[in-house]
Amino acid sequence: MTFMIWGVSIVMTVSKSRPSRALLLVLLLSSCADSRLLSYGDDTNFLLFDHPNSEKAIADVRARAESLCAERKQLAVKTESVCSLSSCTTSYQCASKADVVQDAL
Repeated sequence: MTFMIWGVSIVMTVSKSRPSRALLLVLLLSSCADSRLLSYGDDTNFLLFDHPNSEKAIADVRARAESLCAERKQLAVKTESVCSLSSCTTSYQCASKADVVQDAL
């Protein structure tokens, strides 16, 4: 797996039996970043981010969502974004390309 944290790509080798450890490491390392991944797991296709209301943070969240969905060989589709003047909560769904085309997401 390849992760982007603080603009640095981190490459990790993960066995199929232990993907949760890699995810935990990514969550711990990313907790110091401006945006936080609040919800994500092996059993769900939904991602929930809390981040500042800025163009840079929005672009960073999009890139993280695309990276996490790409690990599943899926596309990241933004489903919701609610913002105040200072912060946003943004949801993405990982979906197959066929589902995206079929549902015109």
